Amino acid sequence: MSLIELAGFLVTVVSIWLATRENVWYYPTGIASVLLYAWIFFSAHLYAETALQFVWLALMIYGWYEWLHGGVNRTELPVTKTPAMHWIAIAVTGLVASAAIFAIQWRFTDNPNPLVDSSIFAWSIVAQWMTARKYIENWWLWIVINIVAVPLYIHRKIYFTALLYAILFVLAFEGLRKWRRSLASA
Repeated sequence: MSLIELAGFLVTVVSIWLATRENVWYYPTGIASVLLYAWIFFSAHLYAETALQFVWLALMIYGWYEWLHGGVNRTELPVTKTPAMHWIAIAVTGLVASAAIFAIQWRFTDNPNPLVDSSIFAWSIVAQWMTARKYIENWWLWIVINIVAVPLYIHRKIYFTALLYAILFVLAFEGLRKWRRSLASA
């Protein structure tokens, strides 16, 4: 464990805790988190997850704007259910992106776990976009992603990050619970 991994761990826990409460400070702390984790994942030779951090940076900026101004008449965006037609695009995007990123990593990198790494990458992009849109089902995707990520990080010997994703697993259930309450009161 390095000091960078410890800092990334702490900032990420705070960030996701803020997201569970629909607190817009999720975004600035999330930006700090993705920058720290870009270095951590690069150091662990998890190249798709390194690249994912830069995609997340763009999605964090997008989500920050959406949460503040994405609602009716540029008001705060409320929690909603994912529109039925979006599920087709979500499934196709997640599967195609997983396959494409896997093919690239298999051919061009020394990643020892290219399929798992690529799938985490692809589905995390989908889940982060859903978070930015405040679709409540994003939390279910995060739950699955965290279940897959923990063993990968243990295998790559980034134990604090594995612990982080175990905590994020629990926080995803908390986010789902709180966002359900928010959805019901809308």
